[in-house]
Amino acid sequence: MPNKTARPVNSTELTFARLSRLSDLSMALSSGIDLNELLKNMARSVRDSIRSDEAYFMLLDRETFELCFKAFSGPKRPRPNLIRCLDRRTIMNSEEEFGFAPCSTDQNDEEEVLAGESLLLRNAFSCRQRLLYTGEMHDPLFKDAPFKSAMIIPLTTNTQCVGLLVVGNISKTKAFDVNDLEEATVFANLAAMKIEHSGLLQERENRIREMEKLNVLAKRFSSVQTLEGLIGLSFEYLAQLIGHDLGIVCLFKDDEETRYFVSRLPLAPASLDSLTGHIDDISLKIRGKSVRITRCQQLFLPGQNAMSMDKVFRRKIQSFMTVPLTVQGKNIGLINLSATRQKAFNREHLRTFTTLSNLLSTAIENVKIRLYLERRIDEISVLFEISQSITSTLVLDEVLDSIVNFSMEMMNALRCELRLLDATGELLEVRASRGLSKSFLSSTAIKTGEGIIGSCFSQRLPISVVDARKDPRTKYTSLIKREKLAGLLAVPIMQRGRPIGVITVYTSKPRDFSQDEIDLLSTFASQASIAIENAQLYAEMKRQYLSMVMALAAAIEAKDSYTHGHSTKVMEYAVKIGIELGLNEDELETVRYAGLLHDIGKIGIKDVILTKQERLTLEEVEELHRHPEYGASIMERVEILKEIAPLTLYHHERYDGAGYPLGLKGEQIPLGARILAVADTYDAMIADRPYRKAFPFEYVRQEMKKAAGSQLDPEIVKVFFEILKREGIDK
Repeated sequence: MPNKTARPVNSTELTFARLSRLSDLSMALSSGIDLNELLKNMARSVRDSIRSDEAYFMLLDRETFELCFKAFSGPKRPRPNLIRCLDRRTIMNSEEEFGFAPCSTDQNDEEEVLAGESLLLRNAFSCRQRLLYTGEMHDPLFKDAPFKSAMIIPLTTNTQCVGLLVVGNISKTKAFDVNDLEEATVFANLAAMKIEHSGLLQERENRIREMEKLNVLAKRFSSVQTLEGLIGLSFEYLAQLIGHDLGIVCLFKDDEETRYFVSRLPLAPASLDSLTGHIDDISLKIRGKSVRITRCQQLFLPGQNAMSMDKVFRRKIQSFMTVPLTVQGKNIGLINLSATRQKAFNREHLRTFTTLSNLLSTAIENVKIRLYLERRIDEISVLFEISQSITSTLVLDEVLDSIVNFSMEMMNALRCELRLLDATGELLEVRASRGLSKSFLSSTAIKTGEGIIGSCFSQRLPISVVDARKDPRTKYTSLIKREKLAGLLAVPIMQRGRPIGVITVYTSKPRDFSQDEIDLLSTFASQASIAIENAQLYAEMKRQYLSMVMALAAAIEAKDSYTHGHSTKVMEYAVKIGIELGLNEDELETVRYAGLLHDIGKIGIKDVILTKQERLTLEEVEELHRHPEYGASIMERVEILKEIAPLTLYHHERYDGAGYPLGLKGEQIPLGARILAVADTYDAMIADRPYRKAFPFEYVRQEMKKAAGSQLDPEIVKVFFEILKREGIDK
């Protein structure tokens, strides 16, 4: 029986078979088949087309930069599962971004030693060149490679290398030629296209999810009212997008810096140096100058389980990302993610991180603006209320006390003093204080231009001192220490462009007053100067008013030598009675001036009647009884005397209604007029008159007690003689 031999396959059939396989692969590429399944089919097609023992794919993991075994066709055997490649990523050192930490110098970070098949694959990937390998090369580096021949083809696109296609003969001795290499390259290019396409699709999905989360975050930002809330919310989302161990936000303000730490574990204070050394360097580079004050605060993500305080964050940072927080070209801070593992972040992370940082920058600036406006509104409201309060009184001492109290309240201080320039123009004397001992105040005489307070006055500028105990300008250092004072803020009180005094607040611990606090107290000092000037003008007006009243009283008494000093004595008695009855300062002032001017109407009485030593005729008595009306008429024409006119008019009314000029009775008579009646009656009886000598005190007392309830208010008579008894006048 004749032997059957296989029919030789001609080149046309081979070409048709290869084209058919490529067509099937192209259709698979466009059908959306799973990548792993496609790579398996492609490995089978490559093996069948080239008639090799095996074909497999190694794909690059862009996170770890390792070649990972993915799909194969051929006999089972041990193959490299992971091959660590040389990291071609670069450290970013531009002004705009600070990325991956420098390579570690730890021993376990040394380059992995490879040999045989793994070394062959890594070299092919690193050089990005196709490689034809045959065992006949006898290279000692690859002596352990199992191939008799192999083709290693990088899976390259226009922008990157995504892996390797490996085609090998383990048992066949046939070597691959250039045609085989070109055919395998076609499959490699198709695989690279699919891998890149799948990566782009995955990246798009990731970006969509990322943008959805960031969109939700942006909406939630608008409802957050505090900086701490913004930062906590940001890291709550970052924890879902980028794995990290520690987050830090630094916010800049002048030469100060506030750092917010966000971690799952409490931070050990002793470990902050090792955790934040890189932040110091980056902050200095961004700011361009060193920080004078750094404040730290730790935040915990909402919803996290409570952590035991004995588990503190002490591990060393191995990698980090930092992006400046920028608003309208101005750096307002920075945001940082740090991890304890090496190469924890990639450029995709940095892109996401940068997008979030832009959102956070705008949100932080909005919150800062809102907080600033709210604070300014509160300050203006407080200043308005304070201004109303300190201007509600025109008594200088009360005004100064109010200024001291409000200064302490605004600055959250427990001690304050207010000094005004004395009459000599050389010394600043204490006019009001709180929380400071009398010995301290009496022992700290300050000249203008001397010490901190004197310098504040002469320079007309606020002075803030963190610790007055250590400041060389402090004059009374020992007294400052004894009084337990440290922080100090002094602001000048300016009046029409010139200094008139200084407000100084003290704290018991060192304190660096912020510029906002300095501005607030300076603004308040401006308001206080107005209140002080008003009180001083009022005091001067009262002095001039009193001088005028005294002059009028003197004019009255000049007409009658027997009544010289009568008005002054009536005023003194009336004021004592008013104090005993509990009259307020304004009421006492009215009584005081009314006492001096109660007989001003006698200016309209003829001198012959006032000085007559014989008994007055009926007509003369009627004329004399008109002096209250004359006095009231005079006072009502003078604006500042109108309030005392009723007391002058009614001080001769009787308690029983039999007095003049209107015959008022009891409580109908103003209290001030009833007081004047008692004081006037007493001094008229106890002093000499043209027609008689002074009566003895005991006689006067008995007569006034008889008149109590008829001519005089009995309660006021009782109070008056109690005063005289207390003062020993009855003896």
